[in-house]
Amino acid sequence: MEKIEKSSKKTIIIRIILFILICIWAYIVFNFSSQNGDESSGLSRKVTEFFIKDEKLVQIVEPYVRKLAHFSEYALGGMLFVSLFSTFKWTDKGIMITSGLLGIWYAITDEFHQLLVPDRHGSIFDVYIDSLGFFTGVCVMMIILKIVQISINKKANSKGEISK
Repeated sequence: MEKIEKSSKKTIIIRIILFILICIWAYIVFNFSSQNGDESSGLSRKVTEFFIKDEKLVQIVEPYVRKLAHFSEYALGGMLFVSLFSTFKWTDKGIMITSGLLGIWYAITDEFHQLLVPDRHGSIFDVYIDSLGFFTGVCVMMIILKIVQISINKKANSKGEISK
């Protein structure tokens, strides 16, 4: 049996960690979607009331806080998927398409799941918000990875090394 190179071991460990983080992310999203209507709105209401004390303003702002939470949790998912897929020798296009399709799929299944939870409903609009958040996370992480790659290439070039 051949020895696994040090960099291969490091890549495998990174992949395992990212896979575990994706599973934790999916579990958290699932748990939020498992909350009944009162629990779900109560949580976003508490967050809103932490920052805003006026009741009328809380009622206006709270639905936006809920949508921002959807957007944000899916943006994190997009970043995690891109991080994982970038450890493989895939093209940027392949990483973005695969991540995007998985994000849309999870958003759809999440809304379907909510149809089965008391006092909750599935919403095409929420699939849109979740998918938009996911794609935002995908784009942000792709930009971060490009910046890191440019930085690595500049360092390698300044040392006279050739990098990909």
